[in-house]
Amino acid sequence: MRDHNNLMLGILAIFGASTITVSSVALAQTVPAPVGWSDEQRSDSRTLERDGLTVHVGPWQELRGQAVDDWLRSQERQVRGGIRYLATQQLQAERTVPGSYSLARRIRVGSEDQLSVLYACPGANDTVKLMEVWGPMTRQTAGTFQQAAQFGEEVCKRDPDARGATSSTVPARTASQNRVPAASLAQENARIPARSRPSDVRIVLERKWVGFPAQMVSEATPRMTFANGYSSTCATWNPVTQSPTPSSAGSARRCTFERGADDGKAVRQFSPGETIAVSFGRVTGSSREMGGTVTSISGGTLEMTSEGRIRIGKFNAASASGSGSRVASGGRQIAVSGRYYLNGYTITIQSDDGEVYHGFIAASSNAGSRNIDHVFINGEHYWQR
Repeated sequence: MRDHNNLMLGILAIFGASTITVSSVALAQTVPAPVGWSDEQRSDSRTLERDGLTVHVGPWQELRGQAVDDWLRSQERQVRGGIRYLATQQLQAERTVPGSYSLARRIRVGSEDQLSVLYACPGANDTVKLMEVWGPMTRQTAGTFQQAAQFGEEVCKRDPDARGATSSTVPARTASQNRVPAASLAQENARIPARSRPSDVRIVLERKWVGFPAQMVSEATPRMTFANGYSSTCATWNPVTQSPTPSSAGSARRCTFERGADDGKAVRQFSPGETIAVSFGRVTGSSREMGGTVTSISGGTLEMTSEGRIRIGKFNAASASGSGSRVASGGRQIAVSGRYYLNGYTITIQSDDGEVYHGFIAASSNAGSRNIDHVFINGEHYWQR
């Protein structure tokens, strides 16, 4: 979640009240509750609670010819007893489950302002499942909201009546006809010219203003140095079609390139085709001091397996499609699941939908650790929270 336009980036799936019930069948493929959450299951609903947050999964309901987003809009002022609706902050389409939508809103529970997120999961036969998570949003509960988001996303993917649901024992779309062998990924990665491959990467601390009221923080960022002598912390450009120069990659939004390299912590350089196994999250949040009103929260997940599979909840995709004919705008964030190929400080991903993305990767360890504790992909920082 981020304020207004970016509010929902960390909440990929969530839940709420219902009206017309068309099915009271229990969730046949029960997604395990996250560790530490209470879990009450009924024939047509499910309620989870932890740290003052509540997740509610409702039954399937009839759309009656409405579009899913219009139907969700009709639910924006629906609240439970003792809760007051305050304002809607954003309605947006969710990328991970096609046809799903989320709606963030402010509510008041007693005397406390809280965050509520409704999520509409599309089903078969003109139906929809409504889910909601609500509770106080603070730095302490940001990670719990993220757990709720991941749980809801899995419910929507696995429910047998969901549109395009997948089996609980088979990862989504791993059998896609677009899946390619590692050799093809190596060929795709070879399209990145030598001039666009970093010769060195160092982790440096950049000072940034965040939150409201704004606070100065130091943020770990990879600074890439290239053979032409230019260096930059900007990773939202396409290494296949652009070069690391002010006139080329410098045209991307907020990208600057300068001569010389910084001192900093060296990162791991990957051998061609090397794989790693990590499961990280990335959650941050901030709130006003008075009233506890949340102004921003962001989040994402990264899973990479030793078999070469990757799943990213959200990341900056500023790379070409498989044909190299299309370049995404800098900073466009997407969710992706597919296969990956590492080579030096570059990463090539082919999604299960057949799209190919080229970008940059940096990995580092904490002091005294032999594990990979931090991974940066196209500038996004993932680590164990």
